[in-house]
Amino acid sequence: QEARRAIHWNPGAMQRPQWSAALHLEALRAYREHSQREIARVRRNLTGLSADDQASLVRKPEEQLRVMELAVEANVKFLDQLAELMRQGSSAAGEVQVGESQQCSMPSSKTVQVLLQSFTREWSKEGLEERRVCNDLLLNALGGHLGKELEKAVAAGSALPKVLCPASQLGRLPFEVRQMGYDCEACEARPFLYYGSELVSKQCRERGLHQIQPYALNTCNRFQAEDNVRVTPVPDVEVAEGAMPPVHFGEFLQLYNTAGACGSFDGLLTAFALDSSLSVLRYVRTAAHVVRRGGLWANFGPLAYDAEHDEGHGQGLELSWEEIRHAVSVFFHVLEERFVESLHAADSESMMQLQFSCIYFTAVRNDVPAQGIGEA
Repeated sequence: QEARRAIHWNPGAMQRPQWSAALHLEALRAYREHSQREIARVRRNLTGLSADDQASLVRKPEEQLRVMELAVEANVKFLDQLAELMRQGSSAAGEVQVGESQQCSMPSSKTVQVLLQSFTREWSKEGLEERRVCNDLLLNALGGHLGKELEKAVAAGSALPKVLCPASQLGRLPFEVRQMGYDCEACEARPFLYYGSELVSKQCRERGLHQIQPYALNTCNRFQAEDNVRVTPVPDVEVAEGAMPPVHFGEFLQLYNTAGACGSFDGLLTAFALDSSLSVLRYVRTAAHVVRRGGLWANFGPLAYDAEHDEGHGQGLELSWEEIRHAVSVFFHVLEERFVESLHAADSESMMQLQFSCIYFTAVRNDVPAQGIGEA
C-alpha cells in the first residue's frame, strides 16, 4: 500500500476539456434577458386583468413584479461573480474559441436555472433533506469500510486513506469527505459546475454570504404566493480556506486514464455520476483502474443518461442496471444494492416534482485488471 501511495501523477497537467468561455458567459447574459422577458410576460398578464380581478389578488400587480425584479437582480449579481471566475480561468489556461469545435455549444437558460437550484441543493439549509438522501448513504459506506483505517492512519501519523469523487458537481460531497478526515480529490467537467465549486472554495468564507433566489421565475405550481421569491442563503456552513479538496477540471475517463492512477485510491464515491459518461462500461473499468484491491466503490444515482448523444458528441450507451451490475461484478464484489427514491435540485416548495429511482450500491475491488485503461 505504501508503494501504491508513492506513485505520483498530476491530473491537473492533463488536457483540459474543450469548452468556450465566451459561450458560457453568453448563456449567463441570456439568463438575464430570459428573466426580463418572463417578468414582462407576468406584467402583461397581471396588468391585463380587469379591475375586479385585480382586486381579488393577494398582492397588487406592482408588488408581485417588484419582488420578482429584485429576486432576478440578486441572482444576476451572484452569477456575475461566477462569470468573473470563468473569465479569469479561461485567461489563465486558454480555451476553445467559438466555432472551433463541434463540441462547444451555448448552454440554455434552463441550464443556468438548474445551476442556481443546484446551489440550493448542495450549499443551503433548504437543500439538506434532499442531499442527505444521497450523501448520508455514501458517507456512511465510506466510514464503514475505511473508518478503522483512517483511525490507524491518524494515530500513526501516516498517509490518510485517499478518496476520489468524480463528477463532483458543486463540491459538497468531497467537502464532506474531507471534513471526515480523509485525503480527498474530485473532478468535474461541466464548466458551470466546476467554476461553481471554485466560487464556493474562494468566495464562501462566511455562512449565508450570498442571498440567491433561484425560483424567481417559477410562477407555476406554487403553494404560497411568495414561494418563488423566497431567499436561499448560501453557503449553510463556513468554507474555510483549504477546506475544499482539489477539484480537477476534466472528465473522469480522461483524467484518470494513466498508469500512475492505477490503484491510487482507497475509495471511490459517485453521486449522480455513473450515467454522466458517454460510455458507462468504460466508466466502470476506469473505476476499477483507480481503486486499489480491497478498496470501496459506493454509488448513488439514476440511470437517466443526461449526456448529449448527438453526432457531435459521439454515440451514447444506455444500459440497464442488470447490464451495469454484470460489468461491475467483473472487477468488484457487490456487497449491497437497493433502489432509493430521490429528488435532484428540485424546488422543495413546488407542487410538481421529478423523482428518480436511484441505484445505491457498495462494492469491494477484486484483483481483475481493468483492460484498456491507463495503457495510453
